[in-house]
Amino acid sequence: MNIPIRWNMKDAVCDAYKVEGSGSSLLHGHHHFLITLITKGRGVQTLNGEDIPFVEGDLFILSPADFHRNTVEDGERFDYFGVKFPYELLDSRLSELCELSRFPIHIHLSETTAEKARSLFETLVEECRRGEGRVASEVYLRALVEQLFILAIRELPEGTKSSSGAFVNRALGYLHSHFHESITVNDAAAYVGYTPNYFNTLFREQMGVPFGTYLRNMRLSYAKNLLLSGDLPVTEIALEAGFGSLAHFSRSFTAAFGSSPKQYRRSYGEQSRKDK
Repeated sequence: MNIPIRWNMKDAVCDAYKVEGSGSSLLHGHHHFLITLITKGRGVQTLNGEDIPFVEGDLFILSPADFHRNTVEDGERFDYFGVKFPYELLDSRLSELCELSRFPIHIHLSETTAEKARSLFETLVEECRRGEGRVASEVYLRALVEQLFILAIRELPEGTKSSSGAFVNRALGYLHSHFHESITVNDAAAYVGYTPNYFNTLFREQMGVPFGTYLRNMRLSYAKNLLLSGDLPVTEIALEAGFGSLAHFSRSFTAAFGSSPKQYRRSYGEQSRKDK
């Protein structure tokens, strides 16, 4: 397997699209948040190493910390809508509606909600195609994405609705978007408008671990899933997960999981592929 694709979005408020007759895809990730709605067909989405069957009416919300691929049987096809957007697009009040620590999210929408979501997607695609230069297009696109997000949040099981509040979700939104970069607590604190000391104190109180520990664990979890999903070289996994060097990655991984990345892949990767 080659290095996973990490797709960027065009320089715009968001990027909405409709795909018809899609087949299986390669493993890939995104440098943005993503909402997709399956409108026809069925298959399996392998999401962070877990196989999730999908059917018409299924909606997925992914962060940049997630990677996935879609698989359908030979000759089968499926249709879907998608919209890519930066976390900053969402109004800060929406940060209180969903527990980002529980991403990615998979929901099977009710028939009524699925139809509303389809309508919003159709409008989003049309506005992205024709909206450049139109009056208030950016404001309109933001409002459409927020409506879509709210529709999805309303159908979440109770356990995935937010109990942490705006601060944690804004902090996690920054982490999900930038964990693969060289970031510090100072960067995250500046993003939410707090001093580094106050930010770290509040983060530890609400998340149970310091910012640096949470960031390292996020990177390690992402790297572990990549190890089990294919044969991407360990050095590239280290860089993709945000570690500055292979040595740093190997030390951190061994301390967390009790074996080196290569040993872990040999021990669990083959079994993971057999299970599939």
